Amino acid sequence: MANASYGKAAGWIGFETVLAATLVCAAGYYWSTGLEPRWWPIWLAALPVLWLAPRVSAWTALGMAFVARVLGAMNLVYYMHHSIHIPVWVVAESVAVPSIVFMLAAGLYRSFFVRGRRWLAVLAFPAVIVAGEYLTNLSQGTFGDTAYTQLGNLPVLQLGALAGLYGIGFAVLLFPALGAAALSSRGRERRQLAWGLGAFVVCVFGYGAARLYLTPRAPRMAMVGLIDRDPANMLPSAPEQVMALADEYSGEIRMLAARGAKYVVLPEATVLVTRGDVGQVDAFFEQTAREAGVQVLVGMIDTTGPETFNEARLYSAAGTLETIYHKHHLVPGMESGAIPGGGMSVLDEPVGRVGVEICRDMDYPNPARKYGARDVGLMLVPAWDFGVDRTWHGHMALMRGVENGYSIVRVAKRGLMTVSDDRGRVMAETPVAADGAFTTMLVMVPVRHDATLYGGWGDWFAWLVLAGLAAMLVVWVGLLRRRESAVSNPVMVEG
Repeated sequence: MANASYGKAAGWIGFETVLAATLVCAAGYYWSTGLEPRWWPIWLAALPVLWLAPRVSAWTALGMAFVARVLGAMNLVYYMHHSIHIPVWVVAESVAVPSIVFMLAAGLYRSFFVRGRRWLAVLAFPAVIVAGEYLTNLSQGTFGDTAYTQLGNLPVLQLGALAGLYGIGFAVLLFPALGAAALSSRGRERRQLAWGLGAFVVCVFGYGAARLYLTPRAPRMAMVGLIDRDPANMLPSAPEQVMALADEYSGEIRMLAARGAKYVVLPEATVLVTRGDVGQVDAFFEQTAREAGVQVLVGMIDTTGPETFNEARLYSAAGTLETIYHKHHLVPGMESGAIPGGGMSVLDEPVGRVGVEICRDMDYPNPARKYGARDVGLMLVPAWDFGVDRTWHGHMALMRGVENGYSIVRVAKRGLMTVSDDRGRVMAETPVAADGAFTTMLVMVPVRHDATLYGGWGDWFAWLVLAGLAAMLVVWVGLLRRRESAVSNPVMVEG
């Protein structure tokens, strides 16, 4: 009966304390999950809620967790509904689902804690949230995953090479659970939890620091040029406008080639091509690539047939159309008229193996992991962002490079030009000019595939979490039955 003091509202805990814990938790999530995320607040965000949860009633703990998470999710509501025009019901779902999952995680933590199962409480909190994120990702994609809060925390980001998104998310959420449990425990249990917290921090940050320090030297380097322009007409379709824009890009391509570029990447949907002008556009870029002696990757909207494709076309330095890649993960609503692709574009080049994807494809574990399985060392990614989300969305691609072991060159309309290595380090970055002028960048990029555990085993950690959570729920049900038995037969408690 040593834990009888937990689970009952203590007299000294008033509304002000509950409100303060709720608001601190909400602020931590708000500042870590917005369009300009900070990596550190989420490490502490859940701590006040978890510390208070065993000291208040179950309903108070659940309500506190739900409200905190709802308030923390308000940072993206305007962006989703007004900037990218996501339907209201989808926005509501994106707020409600993680809030319910967070509430259940805090509730299971509390339930184990008040029954004296401290370590199960600590593990249950991150397990519920990571399991919820994994199951959501199977149909909705990885937007909003806890792991993306750590894109600016390079040592922790290296966990992606071992366990992908889910290992990072579990580590981030385990920290406040361990901290809260240690603060709420006494004697030997507190010491054990404190030692566990210290060992956890040393292992996570030590592994990340070592992986960053021991990065192997790339056997080959590629000089890559990036070009972008945000004109008033973001997607010209009239033949004369298309060819005029292509001619302007051609001049920039030739200048970068003269400075040593071997690859030049243009943004997603640089032009829209129809049946009447596709041949002229192809011939133009083939001639430009041949005369400049450079590989040119151009994003296009292809309406030449009965179906529309969002695609990237790579023109070789020999003056031929070498590959066409079709975007897999289309933006709901905005690209509802297009057909998703299903193939890959992997090229064996003198510098190494090169792959091609488009924008939102890099928000998902696949096809990115399939490219890693093909030993790709460099990914070229035309993209299109929405200005306000250029850091948040543009940097999500960094995760794929760490998970699958390759460098990434990403060029986004209304966004950033970003070059990153297989550790998620941003090697070069610049925003695209908003005044319609051309923005260019020339970067020497390492081309090296680094085989990772995640690349070989995929979502193994998520499956482990699901299995562990299932086992914990079995234990939890057993504890509830034991309590019911004790209540119905009080003699057994005394005996």
